[in-house]
Amino acid sequence: MSDFQLNINNKQVKYTLKRSKKAKYIRMQISIAEGLEIIIPHRMNFTDAENFVLRKKDWILKHISRLNKREGFFFLGEEIAIIQNPDLTKDFYDGLIISDSKLFIKTSGIDSGRLTEIYEMWLYIRAKKYLPERIKELAGEHGFIYKSLSIRRQKSRWGSCSTRKTISLNFRLMMFEKKIIDYVIIHELCHLKEMNHSKKFWNLVQSILPDYQIHRKKLKY
Repeated sequence: MSDFQLNINNKQVKYTLKRSKKAKYIRMQISIAEGLEIIIPHRMNFTDAENFVLRKKDWILKHISRLNKREGFFFLGEEIAIIQNPDLTKDFYDGLIISDSKLFIKTSGIDSGRLTEIYEMWLYIRAKKYLPERIKELAGEHGFIYKSLSIRRQKSRWGSCSTRKTISLNFRLMMFEKKIIDYVIIHELCHLKEMNHSKKFWNLVQSILPDYQIHRKKLKY
């Protein structure tokens, strides 16, 4: 298994190339945890695989965009409504409060594009608090030791783990329910011991989350 990067329409797209003795044809899959994966027959060369990726560039860009975008506004798996209220008098955090599945903004007359920016800013603030606390809990509970955590605006992946034991998580994970967030965190923590997606890796994930396949399936396209 090897990691590669291509420039597609001026966008840097990372993908993982996996050889499989069982594969008869080349195929692609995109998931929240693994990003873009290209599975090729064992004897296929890398040049043919790269040419295949380039031929499928429109499909790739379309589905990577879907991976990072959900219609509407979500927080921890629930759709929320954004309410603009210039006369908001109750206490609020950075001008924003959430109550009863509604996000209140102390302003009015904002266009939809700016509204999305404000929502994502609020989501990032929540991620900076929730994700470090949750990964610390899960790592301590299951005996993992990581060096550092960064909250990022990744384009093609929702999480990654480096050989230096640095874990990165996408702030947009806060859109999903807690069980899915836990799955992505556990997935990356397991890479601290297995820097691959081998059977041994998946067995490790399953030993912690016996039902991980349910969450993984939800996140595949």
